[in-house]
Amino acid sequence: MNTNSLYLGVIEVFIGLLFGILLCFVVFWLMRRLFTDKLDVKFDNLAFGILIGFVLLSVAEMVDASLHPAMDYTRRLINMGIPISELITKACLIIFCYFLSSTIVSMLIILLSFTLFSWLTVGLNEYEEIKNKNIAVAVISGVIMYVITRFIAGGMELVFQSFIPYPEMPRVF
Repeated sequence: MNTNSLYLGVIEVFIGLLFGILLCFVVFWLMRRLFTDKLDVKFDNLAFGILIGFVLLSVAEMVDASLHPAMDYTRRLINMGIPISELITKACLIIFCYFLSSTIVSMLIILLSFTLFSWLTVGLNEYEEIKNKNIAVAVISGVIMYVITRFIAGGMELVFQSFIPYPEMPRVF
């Protein structure tokens, strides 16, 4: 049995579970603060539920894009023969930094998508429309958010991969 892979798998499951719960809590809390506290939106509002679903989906997509490079980085550390205590510490730090940066980027995407939707729909108060249970506004703004996330996630994954210390390859030409 490969104990290093076992440790890596346990780290990935534990941190994924931890960050998944934490991100769901933070996103739901922020959306609730924005909509229910400031705009008096009730929890039985289907448009609000759809919008929260798209926000969570977008955040999850971006965080997932950071998970693969973080695990690649950790696998590189395993192959370097680092002691297990140092490996676990470095792996947790790397995964945390990747998750944190992808979460910040996903929050910026959410703000960008709301701004873009407001810019595209001049004269429409989308917050008021969601309060009035306008499902179309919630779906369109959520899809805009998700599309922007899908386009950016691949590039962010490459940015994260650029930090992985791959060995230098000899130049043939």
